[in-house]
Amino acid sequence: MRFVLLVCCLIVPNIFFAQMLLQPIGHLKIDSVSMAGCWHYVDSNGTEYALVGTSRGMSIVDLSNPFAPKERFKVPGLLNNWREVKTWRGFAYIGSEAAGSGITIVDLRALPDTIYSKVWKGDSAYVDQVLRSHTVQAEAGYLYIFGAYPIQNGALICDLTNPWDPKIVGQYAANYVHDGFIRGDTLWTSEIYAGQFGVIDIFDRTNPQLIINHPTPSAFNHNTNLSDDSKVLFTTDEKSNAPLASFDVSDLQNITLLDKYYPSFDPSKEVHNVRVLRNFLINSSYGGQLTIVDATRPNNLVETARALLGSSLVWDADPYLPSGILFATAKNEGLFIFKPTYKRAAYLEGKVTDALSGLPIAQANIFISAVSIIDSTDANGIYKTGTDSAGLFSVTVQCSGYKTKTIDPVSLQNGQITVLDVELEAIPVDVSQANRAVHYQVYPTIFRESIQIVFNPSPSGVGMFQLLDGSGRIVFRKAIISSLLQCDLPKLLPAGSYLARIMNAQGVLQYQTVVIKS
Repeated sequence: MRFVLLVCCLIVPNIFFAQMLLQPIGHLKIDSVSMAGCWHYVDSNGTEYALVGTSRGMSIVDLSNPFAPKERFKVPGLLNNWREVKTWRGFAYIGSEAAGSGITIVDLRALPDTIYSKVWKGDSAYVDQVLRSHTVQAEAGYLYIFGAYPIQNGALICDLTNPWDPKIVGQYAANYVHDGFIRGDTLWTSEIYAGQFGVIDIFDRTNPQLIINHPTPSAFNHNTNLSDDSKVLFTTDEKSNAPLASFDVSDLQNITLLDKYYPSFDPSKEVHNVRVLRNFLINSSYGGQLTIVDATRPNNLVETARALLGSSLVWDADPYLPSGILFATAKNEGLFIFKPTYKRAAYLEGKVTDALSGLPIAQANIFISAVSIIDSTDANGIYKTGTDSAGLFSVTVQCSGYKTKTIDPVSLQNGQITVLDVELEAIPVDVSQANRAVHYQVYPTIFRESIQIVFNPSPSGVGMFQLLDGSGRIVFRKAIISSLLQCDLPKLLPAGSYLARIMNAQGVLQYQTVVIKS
């Protein structure tokens, strides 16, 4: 898992380089409106447009000259900050949370000369009953309306055989659905209040069937998107300090978290929407952040480009126009157009171990010089990180209880994996400090294969439990996150007396002597 080192003198060179990979070329500020979701459209003449949801409806912005974007049409809508748009075969479908807004349908086929629009609020038994929505998707001849109050707060599925006149054919009702992603016969739901994503079989659109639910890291799933091969799902959680996450979903009975990513300018401001283009993630985020992440290795997500669009929420971004330009909506600052360069990361991966015992070291921090991101090792001592540019770097590894180690130089190349395994030497501890007053108990004090530690009171924040041998070297360590810690010990630990050391979140050390029996 990565976090950001806020040391400006270290990060400026790479931020400048990465900003050049997101080159701003155009901007449009529309007076008296805030901006929300956006989507792309190309007319019969090949002219490219940005369809922009605004607080007062939808703006159709001509991008034929991306250096001077021009608003061609306004589609009016009820005043509301939330507005999303998607397209299907020359028609746009606009949803809003404004009460009574329904779905605005826009016939775009006569662009650039004119457009036609109407408001649709349901059909047949549901006439005038689709009063609002949170998001919409249009895919493979169907319109999906999420949060379609009051009919269905889950997903409402409409047949678009006649795109001007949708027909409601099915509903998914298990949970409130904030957003959804459709590929083939599967709907991936973002069930924000349930803290999970859902996988729904929609082979029969009239009768969607739940396959499985799975929690997201911060339990507030806002949106999802799939890799091109459908093996990896990328999720966002709309909470401060929440990561974008990658999950291996190739086996739905064994969904596995692969990595977490935080935007580099301000990692406390979360990604709002993630879009996938080939093996890259385009991330519109809070705090004015727009970033590109190389997801070629989904277990090692590396940011390769970034730009600041202001300070408000960057609501959405769209990289899908044929010209390759990318546009994004910043809620208060307007529409931004970029010429992006998609570049593979330079990867650094390896394992950190104790120099004496060879045991893996968890929660060791890896610093790459001139890079703002810090990686930390997992329970197996493994780390995966990288940078957006090639070059010679110094790599520093730090961990509590160990001597800091710096390796210099380390050569990193774009599109290549550099493997760097590191051994850390433990800092000797004065074992005479044993048996100081303690606030924890170890059961049993004589043991072989496992040990249990009970804390009273519960530790404040994440701490660390360590076993030290007679020379004061750390032979086992595990993070403390609750009042009960169960440890399965390495089978190769020899019999004898050891020192159990606790380091809490404030760095306070406490000790107790324990014995491993033969």
